[in-house]
Amino acid sequence: MYLADQDIAGVFELYLEGSGTKLNPALAVGRTITSFALTPDAAAVVYIADQDQDDVFEIYRVNLASPGASTKLNGALVAGGDVVQLAVTADGTAVVYRADQTQDEVFELFRTLFNGGTNSKLNPPYTISQDVETFVLLPDSSGVIYRADQATDGVSELYRVLFATAGTSNPLINPPLLTGQNVDAFAATPDSANVVYIANRPIGSNQIFIVPAGGGGSIPLNGPLVANGNVTAFSVTPDGLSVVYRADQDIDEVYELYRTVIISAPTNVKLNPNLAAGGDVESFAVTPDSTSVVYRADQTTNDIVEIFRTVFSGNVNSQLNPSFPATADVVDFALFPNGSGLVYKADQTTDGVDELYRVVFGFPGAPRVNPALVIGQNVATYAVAPDSNSVIYRANQDNAGIVELYRAAFSSAGTSSKLNAPLVVGENVASFAVR
Repeated sequence: MYLADQDIAGVFELYLEGSGTKLNPALAVGRTITSFALTPDAAAVVYIADQDQDDVFEIYRVNLASPGASTKLNGALVAGGDVVQLAVTADGTAVVYRADQTQDEVFELFRTLFNGGTNSKLNPPYTISQDVETFVLLPDSSGVIYRADQATDGVSELYRVLFATAGTSNPLINPPLLTGQNVDAFAATPDSANVVYIANRPIGSNQIFIVPAGGGGSIPLNGPLVANGNVTAFSVTPDGLSVVYRADQDIDEVYELYRTVIISAPTNVKLNPNLAAGGDVESFAVTPDSTSVVYRADQTTNDIVEIFRTVFSGNVNSQLNPSFPATADVVDFALFPNGSGLVYKADQTTDGVDELYRVVFGFPGAPRVNPALVIGQNVATYAVAPDSNSVIYRANQDNAGIVELYRAAFSSAGTSSKLNAPLVVGENVASFAVR
């Protein structure tokens, strides 16, 4: 499905690829859908829109088998209230959302069951000085980890709420923080037993910690940081056994990749070789099989960002793209769900023209996936299909003034099929989801 202003310019609605069937009830001029998520069984979509009242954003669900008929999922909103964030539980039974539903500008956490529509608040009662800032669902669908200044105004900390005891027990997870200290990024481990988070403990240095999901002592996962060093991002491996993180751990302002095994006594190793002077690791992702990490870095030549892979066993590092001219850069990448390779976006062929290239681990070469684009055309966002056999992408491929949706099969690299219904200049596909 895709989000596009297909019928009315500036009014973004949801459509099924191929048929172009509109899923949501028709929106009026000035209304729009801001975000959406598929249910795990891909039978329905949940979305946020000002569908019933202009500039009042609420949450709705529509079954793909019954387009045009939606159900509102939030409770009654106070004047000025809006839904701002949603997530569907992994078991597909409910949606959790963040909204200022009961008090304007006081953002809290709510859950609505799909079967029966029961709506409940998950956090304890808040005052005007408290807010839930963001949240993640526990992978086992038992509850939510959320960040809020629940205990001290302006101090962002982590809390857990279990659905079975919502409203009665929301323990603080991290050790209490002082004024000036805050939790930044956080994630639950795949077994829902622990939470990994970044916090400025002590003030002036962002470090990475692991703590039991029910609260307790936090254990630092990074190695000793150089003066002014900080952890900036992390990823828990899918097997839950280790954490990969980006930090200027050894040299201030030189950002590199490290891995810590979190079972038993944490051990810490650097994953990239020495970088070129001025080089940094820009972004990274752990492969689905938890055996390696792929990352973007100007590792070989400063200001030429390329793509590399380090296999954890033996810490073996390899470059995945062919040699680049001085004008080329890898912009981003997406891993195959089956773990066998990736697609990356780069202006590899023509300077300033972002196109897609495929890499299969262990095999040389990176063929272009999309039909050749020219200056003024670019691939925008993209995703590898669940079967790892094709890529779906947005691009102004056929008309420089229209961003549309395409699919390119890896078996026929260089050709693609358009997935959206006809659009005209001024209309665009804004985003999409694959089922």
